[in-house]
Order: sequence, then structure tokens, then C-alpha cells
Amino acid sequence: MDSPFLRPDSPVYADVLTDATVHVLGAKGIDRFSVRGIARWMRVVPSTVLGEFSRARVLELVCICFETRWLQWSGMESVWGPSPAEVPVRLPATEDEKLGVRVHNALLQLAEAERLRGNDAPKRHLDRLHQEELALLKLRMRSQCCSAVPPHEVVRAVLAFTSGLRHALSNDLPGMTQPEAVAVLADYIAVRSAHAPGCEDGQLAS
Repeated sequence: MDSPFLRPDSPVYADVLTDATVHVLGAKGIDRFSVRGIARWMRVVPSTVLGEFSRARVLELVCICFETRWLQWSGMESVWGPSPAEVPVRLPATEDEKLGVRVHNALLQLAEAERLRGNDAPKRHLDRLHQEELALLKLRMRSQCCSAVPPHEVVRAVLAFTSGLRHALSNDLPGMTQPEAVAVLADYIAVRSAHAPGCEDGQLAS
């Protein structure tokens, strides 16, 4: 299938910059992120990009575009695994998805570096992305918890656990396959969101 983190047919300049960033970070690593590297991938001179945007603005635009792509991927229903009720957000299953997770982690580091230089705009966008993914997770976990709204600490713990599994899978760390990670996540969610004994919601759901 096509990469969920690329938009090669989009005429929008910000999408082109984001595609270029995904390719640069994927092929060269975080230390090679630069307007020069982006321009080289786009086959233009760096002044063409800098004539429109500064490096800081390029990073901000990329974070905005990547936010949309990430949420669409995270919430996409899987054809290879359990339903969203069991695993509400995705784990990477393909090389394209693994690349997307690595790019997300790289953008977090770049945004933090930019914040230390006094520009917190990229980090604000990625913080918003985190909150939106928490909201998606909370919505999908409602049927599994004792109340209509899962406790915030449970949702945060599930997303943190998911992030760790995504990191392990995207970097091909030894010890866990993708199906095993999905099963572990489903078990973790079931334990953290289990209905308490005597819970009326649990009796209705059974």
C-alpha cells in the first residue's frame, strides 16, 4: 500500500516540504535535516526554499502537515489485526509505517532543539498532536472502562505504553514481533481498563 506519511500527488507546497523531510530524515538521519537537504531532494537550490520560508518556518509547516498524517494513520482501522475496541491506535506493521514513527521521533527532537533556541511553535504543534491522539484513544476506550469516560491517567499510560512498542518495532529492536506487540498491547489495555467487580457497565457489556 502507499505510505501513509507521504502525499506525492499533493500540489500544496507544505506537503512537498513534508515529503522532502520524511525522505531526508529517513535516508540521512536527524543531523542532516536542513533547508539544503530538503532543497536537494526537491531538486531546487536552497535559496528557492529560503526565499519562501526560514528554516524555523519550514520545520513548523512540516510539523503541522505531519500532525494530520500521523492522526490519520494512528486512527486507521487495521486489516491485519484486532478491532479498534481491542487496540485503539496503530502499531507500525510495514517499513513505511516504521519510517513514519522514526520521523515522528526525529521531529520531536528537532522541535525541542528549536524550543531551546527560543522558538516553541513546532513543539506546540506536536504537543497538540499528543493531546489529539489522547482524545482519540479516550473515545475508543469508552466501551472498555467502568465509566463512559476512561480515567485520564489510564489513557496516558496506554499511549505511553504504545509509544514504547512503536519505538521498539520501528527500530527493529530484538525480542518482539509486530503480532506479539499487538497482543501485548491488547492485553495491557484489557488489564488497565477492566471493569471493576459488580460494575453495572461491565455486566451490560458481558
